Amino acid sequence: MADVEHFDRDEVIDWLEETGRGLNASARLDAPAVAVPTGLDVEDAVVLLALRASVGQDLAPLGADERIALAREVDPDDTFLLDEVIRLSAADDLAAYVDGLHEASYGPSDALDRLYLTRAAQGGRGLTAAAVALLQQLADVCRTFLGPDGVAVELRLDPQARSVAAGFESASPDSERAALRFHAIDGRQVESIPGPLVRVISLAGLDDHAALDAADEIAVDLDTDQIAVIVGPASALCDRLRGDLYNDRKSTLQAGAEDHGCALVAAFKLPRGLWRDAHRQNLGLWVLRGASAATAAVVGDLSGSLVDGPELAADLLGALEQTGARSYRYGRAVRYAAVWTGDTVVPVGIGAQPATALEASSAHERLVRSTLVTREPIPGFDLPDARPGTTGPSATRSLGELVDAGLIVRQSGARISDDDLDPAGSVRVITADGGEPRWIDRLVEAARYRSAVHTEPGDVVFSPNPPKAVVDETGGAIVESPSRILRPDSARAGIGPRALAATINRLRGNTEWKTWQIPGLPADQVDRVEAALGTVEEHLSEIRKRETAAADLVTSLIQGVAAGSVTLDEPDTEKKAG
Repeated sequence: MADVEHFDRDEVIDWLEETGRGLNASARLDAPAVAVPTGLDVEDAVVLLALRASVGQDLAPLGADERIALAREVDPDDTFLLDEVIRLSAADDLAAYVDGLHEASYGPSDALDRLYLTRAAQGGRGLTAAAVALLQQLADVCRTFLGPDGVAVELRLDPQARSVAAGFESASPDSERAALRFHAIDGRQVESIPGPLVRVISLAGLDDHAALDAADEIAVDLDTDQIAVIVGPASALCDRLRGDLYNDRKSTLQAGAEDHGCALVAAFKLPRGLWRDAHRQNLGLWVLRGASAATAAVVGDLSGSLVDGPELAADLLGALEQTGARSYRYGRAVRYAAVWTGDTVVPVGIGAQPATALEASSAHERLVRSTLVTREPIPGFDLPDARPGTTGPSATRSLGELVDAGLIVRQSGARISDDDLDPAGSVRVITADGGEPRWIDRLVEAARYRSAVHTEPGDVVFSPNPPKAVVDETGGAIVESPSRILRPDSARAGIGPRALAATINRLRGNTEWKTWQIPGLPADQVDRVEAALGTVEEHLSEIRKRETAAADLVTSLIQGVAAGSVTLDEPDTEKKAG
């Protein structure tokens, strides 16, 4: 890389050993697996590593003709190695590096993994570990559907994903020759496997034309009891297409409407961030079943979802079964004719039917429960004891002044790890947002958060950005940072907790909490204002209860009528004589 200094590996190791500053006693042994020659071509190193793994001897001591002769013995038909070795036959330095890499590794497979972790391999195109793990789960479902015994799985993904794709046959997306080289390094016997097969293939990095051409070739090659899981650009596999691109995709998918074609059983638009080379681009997913026809395809737009692998795999299993008698977490069954003829395979935002619609039989019950709340009148609210007082200037002090004077005590919150939270815990964890509390086990709290301050009844939990506050009426909770605690001495500070929280919640824009102006109330008015504010809160609680019930009524009414479980009769009208 330009403007980056490089150092001689052996000199660095000598310096570490002489000064004793190295932390790794095996640094000299491990160095060949970490340091790489300047300008190393990773794929050339893979070629010689495949030769080294196949012949079981060092390559550096051999001459160019000897390396070629060994390659000819290993690959007489030039299916994966011979041509490349002839090109690299004089690369003595590369041969020495591969020998050192092999010596520093736990076998050829480990050497390949270490090679792809070096700086020379960084920035390569490929899928993330999360994407490969998801594809593995989908492939397992396909294998289960086909057998699962005797079902082979072929993986054509980024070779850097080998470590997370345990149990798969590995291959490069570039060529069959590269695939066979990886087989040789991993010590696998390369043979064509007849019978059931699941092919998992990445087309990421191809433009739309090339991706559709490759997908068509895959579809044509699929035989009976074979399934292909294809991941590629969503712009080609899922989104709206026009012109030649539309025709190409249509001709590929049209075969699924025929008895002996290749059917698209599922298509999903995946979230961003699954492709290392362009993490902001969406990938699309096709699942094709060979020599079959489909009446429907399960499609789903997951671009804005957090995908749970097992749940998506369950959707795929339902799509493969083609029963039409399943519910889906992410996808929706769409008529196959609409899929292959449409200009969009995965319509924007399409997903499973809402769960409430699947429970339409209870819509009437929810409707009744809502009306039991909304039909009750809300009690009126008044302050009969309020009377005019003497008009004068408003007395205020800044919150910083009150804290410095000890009239309001400020305590910091505690930073809580999500891993320590436990729904079955007994200690509340609250914030200024005022939402439902989270919980932590008391023993965990005592072991890891023993310095955390617990609230007392009437403490104000606040956050300065944006200004918000809530009163903890119960006490005994831990406040999660960045929320903090304010504990007012009501009589001396001239304000109670409810009035203090209400004042903070009415602030706008000012995030400097020390400058907040807090009104001062006469000593004989503090408790009376607190009691009145408590009554106001009860009134607001009743209003919120009816607002929630009214919102649920709207949802239940619409979904119930749409599903046929609720019917509204014509209202009775009294006919007036006249």
